[in-house]
Amino acid sequence: MSQNLINRTVVAVDIGYGNTKMVCGHDLDKAGRAQWKEIVFPSIAPEVVVDEEASGFSNPDRIMISHNGRRYYTGPKATSGVVSRVIEPDYIETDLHELMLLTALHLAMRESKRVIRVIDKLVLGLPVSGHNSQRIRLKELGMQTRRVPLPKSLIHPGGPKEVEVHVRDCLILPQPYGAMRLAAQGLPVQDVIFQDGKLAMVVDPGYRTLDWFVSEAMTPDMKLSGSYDGGVSSILREVSQKIGFDHGTGSLEFDMVERGLQTGSINLGHKIIDMRDYIAMVPAIAGQEIGVFVTRLGGRRQNIARVFIAGGGAAYYEQAMRDRLPGCEITQLDRPILSNARGYWLAGCDALSD
Repeated sequence: MSQNLINRTVVAVDIGYGNTKMVCGHDLDKAGRAQWKEIVFPSIAPEVVVDEEASGFSNPDRIMISHNGRRYYTGPKATSGVVSRVIEPDYIETDLHELMLLTALHLAMRESKRVIRVIDKLVLGLPVSGHNSQRIRLKELGMQTRRVPLPKSLIHPGGPKEVEVHVRDCLILPQPYGAMRLAAQGLPVQDVIFQDGKLAMVVDPGYRTLDWFVSEAMTPDMKLSGSYDGGVSSILREVSQKIGFDHGTGSLEFDMVERGLQTGSINLGHKIIDMRDYIAMVPAIAGQEIGVFVTRLGGRRQNIARVFIAGGGAAYYEQAMRDRLPGCEITQLDRPILSNARGYWLAGCDALSD
């Protein structure tokens, strides 16, 4: 580690519509394998109805956060049930976005096993299409001082249960840049992603948006990059509507549909729905979305040498990418749901090392 980074704190948070991802450290184990300090949790915050803490039921993965006079449960086990998701157009201004950031900072302390009072570099991201218009406002929000509840393991008898967290600087990145930065880590300097005249691309299907990010020699080409409403939610919407039509159930909650696509069935209690026919729908839906931005690339797509797939919806879109971009070297990144957050963290370290 660079001497500039010793005793410096970098926290990266990728606040998505489906899940929030936090990375606060990186080490190597004895075998030289990467060991990330990270966590993924759903971007939901049901309001507290029963105070389980007061009832003696405690779960470190269910975190109670107070915000604007109300209390919410957040974290990996925010709820064991299904929570309806409302997609807000101005997400960064919502209470939910703030609750996800507070939760991420709480979990950064838990994963680091230390109280964090000062963050030297907080790294956040935006969809490609919203980066230019919202980055200044998101930086203002990121720089705010916050009172964050401490993990129980860091609360001493008679000590405070919250801590003020100050941010010295906040870096705002286009979301897929994180995955590109991660993909570059460890590659030889001869790799095509570092060469002039060759394009590399990250395709990042998230919950509400499908983003693509193009760079030449690691320099962003924002004219070729973009995003549009789509991603995993559009696949789940079509599958949900088809199930409702076939079985008379009405449209099912997206979380239930996604679980069904992963497990192969949906148990409604009074009936079990076999998901095989609906799983077979996914490649065609994904292919339509991939076709939209491949068309926008026009003739420049002939210069694309490497494609990296990131994001929570990577598995749904990989085959469509291979079908639409024959001849490209296509790589799905390890744990693609965390790719952007890991790359954010590396980019934050880069900034502190300069």
